[in-house]
Amino acid sequence: MGRKKLMLGNEAIAQGLLEEGCSVATSYPGTPASEILASFVKIKEKNSLPAHSQWAINEKVAFEIAYAGCIAGLRTAVSMKQVGLNVASDPLMSAAYMGTKGGFVVISADDPGPHSSQTEQDSRLMAMMAKIPVLDPDSPAQAKDMISIGYDLSEAFEIPVMLRPTTRVCHSRQDIEAGKFGSFEKKAVFEKDPSRWAATPKFRFRLHTELEKKLEKIAAYEKTAPVKLNRKAASKKAVIVSGVAAAHTKEIMKDLGLWDKIPLFQVIQPYPLHRKFISSLRAGYDEVLVIEETAPVIEMQITDRRIVKGKLDGFVSGVGEIEPEAIEQMLCDFAGLKKEKIAIAQQPGRRPTLCAGCPHRASFFAIKKAAPKGIYTSDIGCYTLGLNLGAVDTVLCMGAAISQA
Repeated sequence: MGRKKLMLGNEAIAQGLLEEGCSVATSYPGTPASEILASFVKIKEKNSLPAHSQWAINEKVAFEIAYAGCIAGLRTAVSMKQVGLNVASDPLMSAAYMGTKGGFVVISADDPGPHSSQTEQDSRLMAMMAKIPVLDPDSPAQAKDMISIGYDLSEAFEIPVMLRPTTRVCHSRQDIEAGKFGSFEKKAVFEKDPSRWAATPKFRFRLHTELEKKLEKIAAYEKTAPVKLNRKAASKKAVIVSGVAAAHTKEIMKDLGLWDKIPLFQVIQPYPLHRKFISSLRAGYDEVLVIEETAPVIEMQITDRRIVKGKLDGFVSGVGEIEPEAIEQMLCDFAGLKKEKIAIAQQPGRRPTLCAGCPHRASFFAIKKAAPKGIYTSDIGCYTLGLNLGAVDTVLCMGAAISQA
């Protein structure tokens, strides 16, 4: 047993990468993912580990650097926030066809809410579009454990694997067991295979066919099968959860006295959803409640709409974080429990502001003095906060300020 340390979720992910022998880790910073590579660097330097780490000019380049390492047989990882995955989508889609040699984990941190992003898009949908498996942790500890599962899955099927932590996982703290670091003795060896690594359209068709076969096998992979958390519970109703919603639902079902009454299944791998699990739901239950953030990824794969309650029928909200109070009300409605709704006063929110002494303040002042009647096109990052100073009129996406101007 290793020693326990209080770690941020992103630190736990970095610890997991180094324990699994990740030789190359790359990133482009963006909340809530920024601390992953920063922690990776800190831990590897403190322990004199020979892993390579690199901040890239953008997420696409970060992905390509890490992918180069994995096709040379090394274990690698790339981390970014969810909108950064849009930038990396070109190599992501192609890499899914080409596959991997060493294990390759793509960490895309989602931001339901959103708290610090221009969208609350769901990276699991991107995994579905790319046709790669995605793992959905409910806590920092599970995120660390899923690094090991991700590498095993990636190497077993020669495919990139996505890990999708959300803000509440990335920026929560938990006691984490720090284990031994992996081996970094393996050398990079690239074996030339033009029909795979430089595939023309003819060979891409074959690679796509092979990818579909991989997905069928991954949908039966034992290590990522859904888990029944309350084994003794029996009912014709069931609840299916994934990610942070799983952590909330476990506690709330105990508080409501439903733990021993309604089966609760946690989905580890939202895509591809295990085929036997889907069949068991149709055969064993009259009604199923699916609780997940943010898109109905699990729900869409349960094809018998007659038994499913979730986002597609409006039972579960399709926007924002699913807060514990909302989960409690859903469970009461689903189980037929009467519960008095109590309005809890919330502390008024405060607008985010620039840090004291930030040089952006002077920049915004100068811009307004130079062009008092101008249209101020802005960009993603701290300079979005020029809103509070009346110096921002548009914010579209990373790099759009110059284009729009």
